[in-house]
Amino acid sequence: MTKTKKTEVGLEDLTRSLVELQVLETVKITEELNEKGFEPVDIMTACEKALTDIGERYETGEYFISGLIMAGEIMNRVITLVAPRMAENVVNMLRGRVLIGTVKGDIHGLGKNIAGALLSAYGFEVKDLGVDVPVREFIANLQSFQPDIIGLSVLLTSCYPSLGETIEALRQARGDSPNPPIFISGAQITGHHQELYKADFHAVTAFDTVRLCESIVRKGL
Repeated sequence: MTKTKKTEVGLEDLTRSLVELQVLETVKITEELNEKGFEPVDIMTACEKALTDIGERYETGEYFISGLIMAGEIMNRVITLVAPRMAENVVNMLRGRVLIGTVKGDIHGLGKNIAGALLSAYGFEVKDLGVDVPVREFIANLQSFQPDIIGLSVLLTSCYPSLGETIEALRQARGDSPNPPIFISGAQITGHHQELYKADFHAVTAFDTVRLCESIVRKGL
């Protein structure tokens, strides 16, 4: 009797399973990719592709908020599995502190979670305030954590007023100083929103966030 050859899993399988919101399969594939020595950054890139697809399906009405929440929960499990290996690659010299969070009224943390994990992997100290974060909490952590950079995430357009309120409060708290710079990110965020809400920068993807933070630290902005 001929044995069935076991199918080798790859990064495309991880992307597919996450897009389909298959919790156990996504976790299993992540574990296998870890065992095979796939680079953590490549695993996170595959997840980011899936999150982009999920976001597009949400916009077209194929997925609902419940799907986004489930995707976020799956991503938390993936990050838990990959984070220890990412930590092994962290350079000894700390690049800077980044404070991130999703603004008040918005409970979505997909892009924020993966960006936070990547920033940690690239040597940044990250404090993630989570989702639905009130203005006062950002201000309190601005004083206690003393970040070099602040990142505000928002997905729902209905929460843009909250985004504007948060940015204004942070700008007042930092006074005449341009530091810490504030960047905004989200599926619909563009340079127009950066200008409209007077943020210092904006980022589209999680990897854009990493590159942006590296550039800010490098230039000493």
